[in-house]
Amino acid sequence: MELKQRKRTFGGFVFALLAFIAAVALLTAYLALYLNPADHPVVMFFGLYFLPLILLNLLFLLIAIFRHPRALLIPLLALLPFLLLADRFVKFGRNEVEVESAPVKILTYNLGRYSAGGRHISPEQAMAGIRKVLTEQDADIVCLQEVAVTDTNELRSCLPGYPFQARHLFPGKRWFGNVTLSRFPIVDESSLTFPESRNLSLVTDIDARGRIIRVYNCHLESYSISFTSLVKRLFNKETFTDEVIQVHGRLREATRRRSAQVAALLESEAHSAYPAFLCGDFNDSPLSYTYQQLTRTQKDSYVEAGSGMGGSYVMLWPLLRIDYILLPQDYTAADHQALRVRWSDHYPVMTNIYFE
Repeated sequence: MELKQRKRTFGGFVFALLAFIAAVALLTAYLALYLNPADHPVVMFFGLYFLPLILLNLLFLLIAIFRHPRALLIPLLALLPFLLLADRFVKFGRNEVEVESAPVKILTYNLGRYSAGGRHISPEQAMAGIRKVLTEQDADIVCLQEVAVTDTNELRSCLPGYPFQARHLFPGKRWFGNVTLSRFPIVDESSLTFPESRNLSLVTDIDARGRIIRVYNCHLESYSISFTSLVKRLFNKETFTDEVIQVHGRLREATRRRSAQVAALLESEAHSAYPAFLCGDFNDSPLSYTYQQLTRTQKDSYVEAGSGMGGSYVMLWPLLRIDYILLPQDYTAADHQALRVRWSDHYPVMTNIYFE
């Protein structure tokens, strides 16, 4: 009897210790929302594993409830701050919008260079599917990232008939980059390019029913790591250690670049003469420094008007949301949707914007 009691006590101690370590890791990850990862690489490391750490602490919470109630407070306290962030991932119900003005429908879509997310779909089929989606949605403003064409003259014929178009394409075997389509006049356009990168933000000033707005069509630095190949590489026992070091080196470099891009984007937005809308593929989750910085003065259309799970990336749906439409505080969003179509490794994100 005494031996069983000792084992139970020892087991409880080990569980409490492991739960405490997981809790500290999650609490450190919360700091990644506010500390520049370029200056705090240790915090960045924990921030990269934000979602797994939340799931791990949830597991510890469930085990504590049924097996180790004395340790219940440890995962519970670690998870409490997440309650303030949960609506960035899941929303219940829809906000009713009562305004008299007609909406401006905005859609953002990373086309993934017509790779269809690794599905057995040809680029021609993907382009036809994308064209059908854009035609059916009939958005007023469309922000496209990772557009790829062999001839820039193809853009007019391969995309729907929008009378106004801005683009910034990088040369290569195929031209690729960002394209903004508009049913309203584009009165000015420029590009915010970033050092050491072919990512960018295409900036267009658009006369939307007599009101000029500035639309940032953003594609921020990605981790450039295929999820499938990453799993295969990390499960190679002979090279596991080297792969972990290399992968984290690439993650750190990508995060450093993206934080610099966010700073440049915020600087440009701060000097904008017009209301700024930030749309596109930010390549970062809502639990990130990127998101926290870009939503300091902007509203997230999903948080304001979304419903259900907000995931926009195919591989880890519904957990991963990296495509956004952000709008100024004095504008209203309604009918936010991430459309579950199969033509890219991203889902298109759409919302209606009302001018108040």
